[in-house]
Order: sequence, then C-alpha cells, then structure tokens
Amino acid sequence: KKDENGNWLFPVKGALDANDIAIAIGERILKLDANGEMAADVARLKSAQRTLNETSDVAQRIPYFCSGCPHNTSTRVPEGSRAYAGIGCHYMSQWMDRKTLGYTQMGGEGANWIGEAPFSKRDHVFQNLGDGTYNHSGYLAIRAAIASGVTMTYKILFNDAVAMTGGQANDGGLTVPQIAAQVAAEGARRIMVVTDEPDKYPSDIEWPKGLTIHHRDDLDALQRELATVSGVSILIYDQTCAAEKRRRRKRGTFPDPAKRVFINDSVCEGCGDCSEKSNCVSVKPLETELGRKRQIDQSNCNKDFSCVNGFCPSFVSVHGGGVRKATRPQLKVVQDDPFASLPIPALRPLSEAYGILVTGIGGTGVITVGALIGMAAHLEGKGCTVLDFTGLAQKNGAVMSHIRLAPKPEDLHAVRIAAGGANLILGCDMVVAAAPAALSRIEQGVTKAVINGYMQPVAAFVLDGDMDLGAESMMKSIRDAAGEEASTFIDGTGLATAILGDSIATNLFMLGYAWQKGLIPLSLEALTRAIELNGVAVESSKRTFDWGRLAAHNLAAVQAAAKPTLRIEKPVARTLTDIVAKRVELLTAYQDKAYAERYRAFVDKVAAAEKDKARGRSGLAETVAKSLYKLMAYKDEYEVGRLYSDGDFHKKLGAQFEGDYKLTFHLAPPLFADRDPTTGELKKREYGAWVMPMFRLLASMKHLRGGKLDVFGYTAERRMERRLIGEYQATIEALLATLDQNNHGLAQQIAALPETMRGFGHIKEKNVKTAKERETSLLAAYRQPVVQATAAE
Repeated sequence: KKDENGNWLFPVKGALDANDIAIAIGERILKLDANGEMAADVARLKSAQRTLNETSDVAQRIPYFCSGCPHNTSTRVPEGSRAYAGIGCHYMSQWMDRKTLGYTQMGGEGANWIGEAPFSKRDHVFQNLGDGTYNHSGYLAIRAAIASGVTMTYKILFNDAVAMTGGQANDGGLTVPQIAAQVAAEGARRIMVVTDEPDKYPSDIEWPKGLTIHHRDDLDALQRELATVSGVSILIYDQTCAAEKRRRRKRGTFPDPAKRVFINDSVCEGCGDCSEKSNCVSVKPLETELGRKRQIDQSNCNKDFSCVNGFCPSFVSVHGGGVRKATRPQLKVVQDDPFASLPIPALRPLSEAYGILVTGIGGTGVITVGALIGMAAHLEGKGCTVLDFTGLAQKNGAVMSHIRLAPKPEDLHAVRIAAGGANLILGCDMVVAAAPAALSRIEQGVTKAVINGYMQPVAAFVLDGDMDLGAESMMKSIRDAAGEEASTFIDGTGLATAILGDSIATNLFMLGYAWQKGLIPLSLEALTRAIELNGVAVESSKRTFDWGRLAAHNLAAVQAAAKPTLRIEKPVARTLTDIVAKRVELLTAYQDKAYAERYRAFVDKVAAAEKDKARGRSGLAETVAKSLYKLMAYKDEYEVGRLYSDGDFHKKLGAQFEGDYKLTFHLAPPLFADRDPTTGELKKREYGAWVMPMFRLLASMKHLRGGKLDVFGYTAERRMERRLIGEYQATIEALLATLDQNNHGLAQQIAALPETMRGFGHIKEKNVKTAKERETSLLAAYRQPVVQATAAE
C-alpha cells in the first residue's frame, strides 16, 4: 500500500488503475536499468494520468429520473418539509430540488429519524420507501417507527417493478391493497393512496377503514395534511415505473395512449415552468432566433403528461396519428436502392489488440453496441472483451464500454482500455466522450474519434434552464486530444430521429458510420449476423446500421432524406442590422408598421449614443434590440391567437406528426379560468379544436390592443406589460446620459434584464419581481461612481 518512503503508493479508495500500477513498477525498474523505451512508456502514462486528473468536466452526465418517472412527482414535498431517501431510484432525489437529505441501508428507512427525532425541533419528516425495499425489509422499518412513537409519513412508492435492478416484479405479487392492509394492521394512524388513475381500482376491494384515494394533482395538499397527523402515517403513491411502461408497451402488454404532447415554440417563453412541474428530461431546449425555448423529445417521452401543467398556453395534445418518419420517395436524390451499392470499406487489419471506447447515455441502448461487436468478433473467431461501466447510468447517466479486439482470445490480457490505448472513440454521446475518463484514453496520431455532435442536454438543464450547454467547449476538448484530422462530428441523433422516427436509433447509426469509415475491424457479414442474433427489431436495426453507413459514404444524401422531418433553425441574426430587421418584421406582424418603427427608432438612438460615448465598446445596442422587442411583443390573447392561426404552427405540427390526429389545447384564459383555492393561481384546463376559430378571431382583433375597447388590456398582467415598456425606455435613456467606456458593461447587464422576464401569469409576475430587484442593485452600482465624483468636487 505504501512505497519505500512510506507514502501511499496507490489510492486507498476506488478502483486500482492499471496505469497507476504500470507507472509505479516502471519507475522502480528504471532506477535499476535506464531503459529508454520503458522511460518513454512511463512518461506517456504519466501524461495521460495528468489529463485524467487535471481535466475538468465541461458538463457532467449524472444519473437522473427517467422521462415520465413517477418519482418526478412522488418525491416532491411541501415547502418547509424535509424527506429522507433510501435504496432505490428515488435515491437520486438527493441531487434534485426535493429537500431530500440523507439515506440509509435497505430496510433501515426511517431508523435515522427514530434516533434523531428526540433531539430535533422539527415535528415531522417524510421517508421515501420503494415498493421493492418495502417487500424486502422496509416493512420492518415501518413497524419499528410505529413502535417508537415518532411522527413521520412513509411515502411507499409503488411503481409495480423493482426498477433499480432490471424491472423485475415484486416477489409474491405485492399489491397496493395488500400494503394498505399490512400497514393498517401494524397501527398506522392515517393511510392515503395517491395515483395518476384514481378510478382504476375494482369496487370490491376491502380497503382498511378510513383509507382515502386521491389524484396525484392533490399531492401537495395531502402531504400538508399528513404532516399534522401525530404518529406514523402512510401515503402509498401508485404509478407504474416509466421504464417498465415503455418495455411493456413494446411487448403489447400495457396500454399505449394514442396521445402525445407538442410545444408551439412560437408561443413558448422559455420560462422553464414545464420542467419545474414535470422534472422531466424529455423537455429539452430549443435554440431559436428569439432565445432558448422548449421542445418535447418524442423518442424519449414516456407519456406522463405532467409537463402540460406548466403555466403556459404553448402546450398542445395530439390525439391519434403518429410521429412522422422519412418516406421512401424522399430518397430520389440517390439511387433507388442506396444501400445495395454501398462500397465495402478498406478495414484496418486486426494484427494486434485494438481498443474501442464507446460513450453514451444510460437507457438508450448504448451497451448493445458492445454486445453486437462482441458477438461479431466471436462469430469470426477473434478475441474480444467488453467491459461496461454503468452503475446508476441506466437512468440517464454516463455509460462507457471498453471493447478490446484481437486476432485470438489469448492475445488479450486486460479488459480495460489503458491511458492512450483507444484506437477509436465512438462517441454516441458527446458529453461522456469529452469527460476526462474518455479523453485520457486518446493518443494523438493513433486514436480516431467519431462523435455524435448532437448536444443531448444534461440532467442539470431540468434545474437550470439557462445553463450553457457547452457543446463548443466539448468539441474543442476532443479535437485538442485527438487532433483536428482525426475528429469527426456528425448529427447522429438528429439524422437518425428524422429518418427513423426514434432517437434510440442513434447508437446503431453511429456504429454503421464508424464501420463504413473502416474503423471497426470486423466484417459486414459478422455484424449483420450479430444484429440478427440479438433478435430485437432486426430489420429496423439492420436498416439503421445501413443509414449510418450511407451517411459516412454520402452525407448529403442522408441529409436530403432527413430534411422534411429534421428541424433546422434559420441562422440566428448576428449583426445589429440583422437583429433589428428581423424584429421589425415580427413587430409589424404583431401590431403594425408604425409600432415596429417606434422600436427601430429607439434602437437607433441607443446605437448612436453607444458609438459616441462608449468608443471601442459594443453590444449595448444589440442587447437593447433584443430586450425591447421582448417587452413590446408581450404575448397577450391577440398574439397567442395569431401565433396559433398564422399557419406556421400547423407547418411545424405537420413536420413532426402524420396520420389522422386531433388537437386539444391547455389554456388558462385570465378572464374565464378558475383559480386554485390554495394558491390563488389560475388553473389550466383542456380545450378542444373548436378554439382554433377563436384564435383566428382574436388575431383579427389585434388593432384593439392597448385601446379602450381592449377588454383584456384591463387585467393587472396586461397593465404591467405595457408599463414595463415605458419603464425600460426611461431606464435606458437615463443610462445613456452618463454612459462611458467604464460603465458600459454594467449598462449592458441592466439592458439585458427583460430577457429574464419570461412566462405567463404568476410565473411572469415572479420573474419580473426578481428582475426588478436585480435592476435596483445594478442601478445603484451604475450610479455610484457619479455620486463619488460629485462629492469630491
């Protein structure tokens, strides 16, 4: 454990690393024999270790709840409450905004509170307990808590599967009524069942006396009630595991509602309330000319639908139809059968050990890539080892597969790819490919990198919708490590999803691309047979692999085939002239030409002042151009109506869905919507397609905006929005009066604040309040130098 000087030789925790061992042995041999070749090897390994130890992650792919996971809702606790975690997927709530702190071993859930309660000023806590753990030993923990007399609520998370270890059924066929009867017999003071489907239970169930059943929408109020119950109370949260739903739907054993959610990004404000309400990784960023909006990843969505609770009129439910896929006629840009005539690439001879590091995201099938390569190598009689690093990664976390190939099995002596030992980095996910653990396996001049250039947002985006996704930094890290010529980036996710209708096709698409580039030293016949032996969606998988091959051979043809369903944003306006021209066009459509020219005149005034007073500085006019547009184009009823009826909405909808479908809209019209009795906030409800004529009518009435006949304009929200325009212009004019090179940066920060005033109703009101508080602080700093100069004079 220690070296000849008494210092630690290897890390005392974690895994023993082959590189560390090689360095330690090599350094000691070199003291006895100055071997130049060995000295070079030790120096190379040390360099790789420094890369691993000193390189920081641009972003981290940490595990997170699956799309639509019941825990997204069930692990929430009321404001001011606290929860404990335990063993199970809900353990991950500790790194989310869930007020969940601390955990125990399996079966010890609640034991920590039994010890803590006599010394705590807190009267009550929640304890999360998975159904698998309950069945295993958690039931005894509840018995102990009841016997000890503590006050707490066990939230038994009944997800109908032991999801953490593969989705097995609970031993003995555990049911919600059985759990309710058991905890009632033990003496639980109050029992509630909360579910997304309150009507699903048969009428002949004999529930314990006093048990009540509720919809999950009432969870917060129910938990507040349970927090007042003396002794141990039980809340059984019953909702099927999202991952199991997906698996069972594929097998045809679970209902698959013909319903999907779509976000009209023109209406979306990018406030992130949908992510706040759903905590769902399928709500993803969409970068547009007008800033970051939101979109639904249809491939990843597990149809939980809690995102529609975000307070925003941009959500539309699509009933019927299906996700659009590219059709055969769109292949006319290439030969009739583009795959049959694909050339066989010159494969690298497998004369020695060959390392392939596959990086990806847990739950997307990335481990299947290693399994296919391993089977293909076996079929050819070659040596192969596959080492998968997963851990919690099945839940959206980082996955790395170390694949080593050799002419014969006996040629392989280690399963892990050593530092600098990768011949190919197959980056199905760029975030994991740019992590230090992957970069340290690259040796410039040896390693080729084939990377999926699509930036799949990390889980942290759910909690911070404004975070920098860092795609450019990741690409630079990979290029710096492997070299410009050895690095290839391709939008694998975008192309595979557009053509095949599901992002799960990405990994096989990338494998096909790398093989066609000659970087997988195995035959086409062996890989094709491996796909057949895998036995899952065989024909679709082979076609996906072929699409990846075609992309490597003729990328333009694949892009052309994907174009009808591949969403490509128009280039974002970069120069001030472009920014203003685009927004003048939009404001003319919003109101009229005169309104748009008022906007242009003010921006021109700012640009002239900036040029005159802050010489050598720039950016203020661009910031004002974006912020003033944001304020002037506030989304009232007329604008929402226009953005649904101007034709663009249906074009986007048609590009993503096909077939016979109907629409419903999730709205909370200020003049008609009910209010939540607890919070006082407006409540959304679902409206049918009959509102489309109403949208067109509202759009035609935009000339009433701000006038005496504007019935919507008298609400507090609309008065605030109109007031903000004048206040902003007055603030900017005051800044311009004392603008110079020194305070230009502060002026720009103040000018950018309206970009944070996003959302609708109470969400916007909260964001405006936060922005105004920030503005007060920044203005004080902006004025401070002027005050000091006056006092000195």
